[in-house]
Formats: sequence, structure tokens, C-alpha cells
Amino acid sequence: MCERVGVSTTVREAIKLWAPTVSRFEISRQKLVFRSPKNRYEAWAAGIPNPDSNRGKRGGYRVVYFLDLTEQTTNLDFIEERKELGFHDEGIRKKERYNGYIRELKEELKRRDA
Repeated sequence: MCERVGVSTTVREAIKLWAPTVSRFEISRQKLVFRSPKNRYEAWAAGIPNPDSNRGKRGGYRVVYFLDLTEQTTNLDFIEERKELGFHDEGIRKKERYNGYIRELKEELKRRDA
């Protein structure tokens, strides 16, 4: 996943450090975006800082991952630089693409949960 989008080794290492801290509690940088009908899957969106820059939230990444609560796995499904997501007035098409991705993920997890 990280190689496909050109994420640096430093950021990959930061993700490895972040992953064990994942919890099922909503906090300012981590939001539940979907829970499947039979409660097997949860999809979460989280913001993680980019250790390659000192720009705080604006210089970070958005990751989307889903938890398989039956298998007890965390699955990283999406990573993108935050500036590429079209937040605020930065780009409606980018934001629509991200929202479309979230809709597709929800449908896929519903299908798997059936």
C-alpha cells in the first residue's frame, strides 16, 4: 500500500509505531465511519502526522483502516496525503473522490458481513 502511493520509509515507520495504538474510541484524529450491520467490521478514518515535515495536521496523512472484529485484524485500506483530499475549499473533485471511496468501502464491508 505505502509503496504504491510513494510514502517514504520514515512515514512507514511512523505508521508501524501508530498501528499498535489503534483503539475503538473516537478521538479528535480518529473517527468511526462505518459499523457493519452484524458488527463484524468497523471502518475508521484517522489522521497521522508526517514525520518528514513539521506542518502538524496539514502536513500529515489520512489513513482509512477497517477492523475485522471476528478475526481480530487491523487492515490498512487507504493512505493519502491530507492536502490531496480536498478539505475546506481546496478541491471539490478530490473531496468527492474520497467520499466515493468511503461509500465503496462501506458497501464492500456490508457485502462481506451478509
